[in-house]
Amino acid sequence: MGKFDTEDKIEQVRKEWQNADFQEVHRLAREKVLRNLRELNGFYIVKTGHGFVRFVEERMKTPESICGKLERKGYDMDFETAVEELNDISGVRCICHSVKEIYWIARQIGKDDRFEVLKVKDYVRKPKKNGYESYHIIMNVPVKRGKKEEAVRVELQLRTLIMDAWASMDNRICYKKGETVPPQVQRQIEKYAKIGRHLDKLIER
Repeated sequence: MGKFDTEDKIEQVRKEWQNADFQEVHRLAREKVLRNLRELNGFYIVKTGHGFVRFVEERMKTPESICGKLERKGYDMDFETAVEELNDISGVRCICHSVKEIYWIARQIGKDDRFEVLKVKDYVRKPKKNGYESYHIIMNVPVKRGKKEEAVRVELQLRTLIMDAWASMDNRICYKKGETVPPQVQRQIEKYAKIGRHLDKLIER
């Protein structure tokens, strides 16, 4: 695909992405997940005397990021395909203190009939090759607007502080456009991931 073709397709996706109704329904879905995390944090405080949330953030995938992911996966670069095939257009990230808290949250969400869990990706027990760790829950979130209700997919990422610090570092170093990461730097990054896992185990104890 030529440069100008790619730019045209990104612009087409951007026009659909900017639609006010599309943005609003995704905002409401993310807010519902955030509200659920606040409820769970309150229960956890009653249960243990302290909360699990260090901080929470939400985001909407950009048109450029959407098109980049479609291209990497070999899909057509159009808006309908993105909505149908991508699970992380809407995302919420919850940073916890310990691995134990990650699995507690995951169990509670799995038991909550307000959400339909579609897929779980456990990169905590089985980290990616580069050392990435996180627990991903992809779910359908029902959103009601007037008399109409629709299911919106949201990806919830659960990480410890150490996992998040490593992921931020990896993203900053390895995903700079047009740059190649030297093998020795990649090996160092993988080494830091192992150190991070060791620290999380120490915290767990």
